Amino acid sequence: MHLQYSGNQSFTNRAVNKANRILVSSFYQNEIEKKIDFVDITPLMNQLKSNNPEALQVVSSWDPFKSKKESSIIQPTKISINRSHIKNSRYFLVVKLINDYTCIQLRVLDSTQEEERNRINIIIEKLVKSYL
Repeated sequence: MHLQYSGNQSFTNRAVNKANRILVSSFYQNEIEKKIDFVDITPLMNQLKSNNPEALQVVSSWDPFKSKKESSIIQPTKISINRSHIKNSRYFLVVKLINDYTCIQLRVLDSTQEEERNRINIIIEKLVKSYL
């Protein structure tokens, strides 16, 4: 399991389960290897192909007063989801989970790497669309 959620929200739980199924699929892994050629993907691929991957904790909250910019900061140890900023769509939540997981594993976290993060997000969105 790459993503771990221990909260009570069934919507978030189903999205985390779907994201985990996508992350372990060989199709997804092959597509990532082909399409992300602008950063070193070795750490990501090692985690995806590991029999005992390091699980990232997913924390879900509802805070409509927190700005989207504050919510979009990626932390290296967990993925924070502010459900008030995500449309009630499993697609958007799965894209965010996989995108954040990928950026964390690739160590593309700070604001100087915004261009790489945007390119990764575009690739992830297209791949996830083929699953949902």
